[in-house]
Amino acid sequence: MAMEKTQPTLPGQDRILVTEYATPPMADLMRTIGLFFMDTAGNAYINKPPLYVFIKGNKRPENLKPAPTKRLFKPAGLKVVFALLTNPQMVEWPYRQIADRTAVALGTVDWIFRDLKEMGFLLEMGNRRRKITNPLTLLKRWVEAYPEQLRPKLGLARFKADDPDWWKDIDITGYNACWGGEVAAAKLTKLLKPAEVIIYAPEPPGKLIIEQKLRKTTAGDIEILKPFWTFDHEFDAIGIAPPILVYADLMATGDDRNIETAKIIYDTYFAQPDRQDR
Repeated sequence: MAMEKTQPTLPGQDRILVTEYATPPMADLMRTIGLFFMDTAGNAYINKPPLYVFIKGNKRPENLKPAPTKRLFKPAGLKVVFALLTNPQMVEWPYRQIADRTAVALGTVDWIFRDLKEMGFLLEMGNRRRKITNPLTLLKRWVEAYPEQLRPKLGLARFKADDPDWWKDIDITGYNACWGGEVAAAKLTKLLKPAEVIIYAPEPPGKLIIEQKLRKTTAGDIEILKPFWTFDHEFDAIGIAPPILVYADLMATGDDRNIETAKIIYDTYFAQPDRQDR
């Protein structure tokens, strides 16, 4: 976001983000993580009892044009940032190894790291030692950019099932696939009742489609998306996408119940005491 800054505006330790414009998904995200904000369109979130303000959806003022999207938050950059957030130790790998693991060009990794440093997300400590800084802010920016820049390129097909609970007893790992979105969140939190299903698979899993009698339709609530990562992670064995992606899937829906579940996932997996921008 252009011209953003954080200023102390309320008594005590609370701080507020002042920015040109917050999109509705961005407003939801900032409310979810407890970040107070206000923008020039009149959107705001402040929760300081007895004061509570949450306004979203006001349109961007016509005299403010959106800043160009940084290369870091375009598809190739998002793939690498996702890998770094999911596997923090990867930041110290040689660029060629990172390029191979994320399936992006070697030259692309070079400018991604330059952008990370320029934007304050990378600390270089010498002897090839590097560290991601402000990881929660970087996560917020990734979650904001993912639905617009990368996700639209992943869609393979949509399907529908007669039984809304068809997914409950499925071992998705047997189909070279994993759960994302609401189903993954339901399995991680045991709270959400999924209304839509996201499956990440290199191609529509034919065996699963036949066994579960899934019908292909553009209006289906079962969406097959192509994975954009190739590295292993701790949730592979249970067939769940990395929590960062599950969180982003939920936030992208704009649905209140999904956003509440996203907050639980955020608090469980990301808001750790050792995070520098907690």
